[in-house]
Order: sequence, then structure tokens, then C-alpha cells
Amino acid sequence: MSEKPKKDKSPKGNIFKIVIIVLLSLIVVGGATFGGMYLASKKGVGADVKSDKPVEINEVTYSLDEFLVNLLDEDGRRYLKVKVFIGYEDNKDLTAEIELKKPIIRDVLNTSFRSKKTTDFGATGVDTMKEQLIVSINSALSKGKVSHIYFNDILVQ
Repeated sequence: MSEKPKKDKSPKGNIFKIVIIVLLSLIVVGGATFGGMYLASKKGVGADVKSDKPVEINEVTYSLDEFLVNLLDEDGRRYLKVKVFIGYEDNKDLTAEIELKKPIIRDVLNTSFRSKKTTDFGATGVDTMKEQLIVSINSALSKGKVSHIYFNDILVQ
């Protein structure tokens, strides 16, 4: 009786094949990624736009100092602490007017902040509030317009 010896299919052989396949696929994916990044850097979105000079921003900021106000929450124990800056185009007349009307502008902001609740300080609520404040401030100014409001060191507790 002659029996053919069976081939021994060892797990080491299968593992070796799997490792080779994984390594080859990583090399192909890595090469494709490198090629894509290389082409994107050559033909990128901003590659067609060439600028010889940097963009200049002529915005000036003015500090309206810090506000500490109670919020209009039901329990009455919530408050807002925020440092506010306003941004506007560089204009000496407007700067002088803002310095002169700083108490009026602070009162507008103070009144607005006291009418807010904690929930008004979410991501979209803050943007809406800034737009409303800009409109309110600009109604008090005659020599120019405020374009931005910046909240620094904001704390709602």
C-alpha cells in the first residue's frame, strides 16, 4: 500500500501570505496617496490665484472693557462675564466718536446682555447676538459704522 504523503498546510504559510498581501496593499495605497497629494500641490485650488502683495486689513479694534451682568434665567443665579471689543475700518473721526459715546455704547450692550438667557450663548446664538449688537451700536454712531464685535474671555455661569 502506497499512500501519498499529504501536504502539510501549516498556518505559518497562510499567515505569511496574508502579511505579504497586507504589505503590498499598504504600499499601493501609500503610493496613491503620495501621488494624489503631489498632484494636488501642483494643481491645487489656490495655484491659479497669484498675488504679489499680501492682503491688508485696515480694521481697528476698540475695547469696551469688561461686562459683568446677571442673565435673565429663571433661577436668577446665572451671570455673564465678557470682555468686548468692537472692530471698524480705520477712521480717526469714528474713533473719536466711539470714545465720546463709549458710555452710550456700553449701556446698549449692558441692556442687551441682561435680556439674554444662558441658552442664548450657543454657537448660533452668539452670532445672532453679535449681528443685533452691531445694528444697535451703529444706530448710535454718525461718523462711521462698526463692522465686527469680538467677545474675549467669555464666561457664562
